[in-house]
Amino acid sequence: MPPLPNDPDGHYARLGLQPEAPQPAVAAAYRARARVLHPDVPGTGSAAAFLALKQAYDVLSNAQRREAYDRAARRSAEQAARPTVFTAPPPRAAPPPRAPSGPRPPRFSDLGWPVWLAMGGFLLFGIVQVVLHLRAGAPPHPRAEVTANAATVAPLPPAARQEALYGPAPARLPGTPNFYVIPTAGAAHVWRLDRERNTLQPVGQLPLFSSVQAIRMIRQTGMLEVLLDSQSTGFMQAAHLAPGNAEAARRAYCGYNACPLPRDGEVLERGPKGSEPLELENRAVQPAVVKLRDARGAVGLAVFLAPGGHADISGVPSGTYRVDYAIGELWSRGCGTFAAGMRAMRMNRDLTLPVKAPLVVSPDDASAASEIPDQAFEQK
Repeated sequence: MPPLPNDPDGHYARLGLQPEAPQPAVAAAYRARARVLHPDVPGTGSAAAFLALKQAYDVLSNAQRREAYDRAARRSAEQAARPTVFTAPPPRAAPPPRAPSGPRPPRFSDLGWPVWLAMGGFLLFGIVQVVLHLRAGAPPHPRAEVTANAATVAPLPPAARQEALYGPAPARLPGTPNFYVIPTAGAAHVWRLDRERNTLQPVGQLPLFSSVQAIRMIRQTGMLEVLLDSQSTGFMQAAHLAPGNAEAARRAYCGYNACPLPRDGEVLERGPKGSEPLELENRAVQPAVVKLRDARGAVGLAVFLAPGGHADISGVPSGTYRVDYAIGELWSRGCGTFAAGMRAMRMNRDLTLPVKAPLVVSPDDASAASEIPDQAFEQK
């Protein structure tokens, strides 16, 4: 598509839209082109073109960012229309005279005989050490009667393994959270005022992304007074905190612990095993996670699918399942959710195993599934 006026970065051209196109047309154009340009599509897929398309969609799908882009484009067009006044550059000054050449660089022939003698001694010492090392041969093998004396370490329980991988779980102090702990150079200590000595005494340390209720700012010290319980308060360095409620703290925690995407068809959770096979297919342009829930709502199976991915799962118990799925970016194993752009859906029809047809994830089919809150999808 030829360049458009008022489109300096080519965002509208990448989506095949005019600058005056309505907002709903942006998502439709993105989905249509993503099916062609996604790197997994044979023949037409291109990683560079898909990234450029995604960048254009991120700008134009957000009303505020699109308005700012259009405003900058109009301003750039107005400036280009103005006449240009050429100013001749000032005359170049004559180069300064070159300084006379300095003394010549040193040469090996300038070294005296004591230096050469010392260098020869070091070389001879190195040769002797190499010869002695080669004559010594390989170290003797350990004797068979020597037994291992290290204690057997039991595997970590799930909670301890979670803490080892992602750090201590965030805490939540009393009150209504309006700040949370962010990653900084130092630890997020909590201090209490000792009124008799008029000093601050440390009382604890909060894990990352813990939520607190800040009452006031002490500008002289750069500290925030936070609620510790119904009758007492403490103090924390403002540099360790960012404004946000408990949900914002959780989103930040999930994003911080986002990891490389699982492989296509990887089983993330599994309940009791059975004997039925199940075929899964993802027709979305984003990664997806499919969950099968039993009659109690417990997750019997959770599978990750790459964009356009396919999986054949065996050993699924027969029965009827409610099917939830989510699409998004940046899968977080620590939270079991997508950290960015998540959209959770529930299929309108239950799945009864055994079944011959594949289970298809297709977010564009509005008749097949309905949106649900993210919290409903994240429930175990």
